[in-house]
Amino acid sequence: MYMLYLDDVLFPVAPGKIVTESETDNRIYALIDGSRVVKRGGCQLKKISFDLLLPMKKYPFAYYDVMFYDGEYYMEKLERMIAENVPVSFDLYRSIPGSDVTYLTSMKVLVEKVVKVEDALSSPDITVSVVLREYRSVQTKVATAKSNSYKEREDTYVVPETYTVKSGDSLWMISRSVYGDGAKYTYLAEINGIKKPYTIYAGQKLKLRE
Repeated sequence: MYMLYLDDVLFPVAPGKIVTESETDNRIYALIDGSRVVKRGGCQLKKISFDLLLPMKKYPFAYYDVMFYDGEYYMEKLERMIAENVPVSFDLYRSIPGSDVTYLTSMKVLVEKVVKVEDALSSPDITVSVVLREYRSVQTKVATAKSNSYKEREDTYVVPETYTVKSGDSLWMISRSVYGDGAKYTYLAEINGIKKPYTIYAGQKLKLRE
């Protein structure tokens, strides 16, 4: 079973299939004698594609954080991501039926393409084809003149004892905000006895420290 968050928004019906494409950036060159050589390149950014069902009415198999929103609400979210063209979070929870083990795929992505399909003859629901591209930030080093004097900064931040879950929260979001690392959601789930990380609810009080 999948639980899909895009830009920290839980989509009600996770895709049944997700295709992730990885390629190398190899180049082929022709030589004068007619032979060819391959120049090895690095690995290109991953391409992720899937289809989403955006229900226009509430179904028992759909998941909602707090309340029901129709498909147009999620369509507007996707269109905003396309228009703004900024990196967003892609968090995919996968659980195995009959097991308490949950796997998480998390990365920054750009929403490259959204194709909306409406079939008035079959269903009022919206079907959307989505294409994402992995995003990696490029860091540059800036040289500065050395100084003989410096001021040592003291880190006075202390992790609070508890946190009250708000609408739209996920353990990943809370861990990223509190610990500075979303991957620590497993620690947060463990100290609170949460077997399935996506089952938190608004108003729930979580321990942040043992």
